[in-house]
Amino acid sequence: MANTGSGRTQADKERSKQMSRPVAAQGAKGGGRQNNARAQSSDRQGGPRRSDTRGGGRPPGGRGPQNGRRNAGRPSPSRPSRRSPTALLTWGTAGLVVIIVVVLVIVKVTGGGPGLASGKTWAPASPVVVSDVSHVPATVFDAVGINAQVSAINPPLVISGQKPLTYTASNGKTLPGVFFYGAEYCPFCAAARWSLIAALSRFGTFHNLGNMQSSSTDVDPNTPTFTFSKATYTSPYLVFKGDEFLSNQVNAAGTNYTVLMQPTKAEQALVTKYDSTQYFPSLPANQNGFPFIDFGNKLLQSTLYDPSILQNVSRDQIASGLKDPHNPITQVIVAGANYMTAAICAIDGQQPGAVCTSKGVTAAAKALKLG
Repeated sequence: MANTGSGRTQADKERSKQMSRPVAAQGAKGGGRQNNARAQSSDRQGGPRRSDTRGGGRPPGGRGPQNGRRNAGRPSPSRPSRRSPTALLTWGTAGLVVIIVVVLVIVKVTGGGPGLASGKTWAPASPVVVSDVSHVPATVFDAVGINAQVSAINPPLVISGQKPLTYTASNGKTLPGVFFYGAEYCPFCAAARWSLIAALSRFGTFHNLGNMQSSSTDVDPNTPTFTFSKATYTSPYLVFKGDEFLSNQVNAAGTNYTVLMQPTKAEQALVTKYDSTQYFPSLPANQNGFPFIDFGNKLLQSTLYDPSILQNVSRDQIASGLKDPHNPITQVIVAGANYMTAAICAIDGQQPGAVCTSKGVTAAAKALKLG
């Protein structure tokens, strides 16, 4: 069943805005202080904002729109774009922990919105659903191109002059790398995973994807998605690494989501360098945000589209609709996947040719001005 819009009333949107409260704490490695206040400045990229790097269950700060296209037809949701908060890598001193807890209590008492709540744990994704997402017909990719009626699509940011990101494949071969940094509770990550899985499946195969949904107390609650926490991916063209830094399970203190996959030093260095104000100016200084996707240190992706598009639709319905290029949910997922596919083609030598020269991918490459 197609979802023809976000289904959110203006009152709902205003309520989400009112739920936001600033909450400061020590940042992740390589970062400074984190903050839950909404950022109103724009990024270089268009589309919805993403969360900052600390979980909180309230509308987070993040990136704003700039170049996201709104196409003819149904208007895009008017809610400002943003990112979800990511969690602390370290808590700092005991005194700072006390301060954070006191602030959170004050926020709750003064009506700062709902607290954190644990969601569903990992469960294997349905083989039928995985097949639908990983085998989107080539005709649908070409028919959709980079256009969607119900949401602006946030294209990757093209950068230059950086050392290529590469990883060693299981056969010992050095291949271009794609790195995903996200969190299970994050609704903006939830939306991006649909497109990323569809795009990567044009180059290789996923195994052991898990069902997941975003936090029930964040904006766009319970957004249906997947998790990379136990997944593996094989491809002759690239290596994919997915880091689900935070789960959607609240810690014992009830102050944050639990750390699920601690980044390696190399992964943290990528996040610190590229998921920063140097490339995304609307991020607060010394802060990171979810989601963050690095395509070979040549293209960077944040939030892809407004997650509210996926509200009130089941995972099975979204997946089965991917055969229909007129389905509005299919359009946002596939348009995003075409951009991501073009990004992968730009780092792997334009392989396989049938994918990289397809109509939808060449439209995305042209929009990105990839030579």
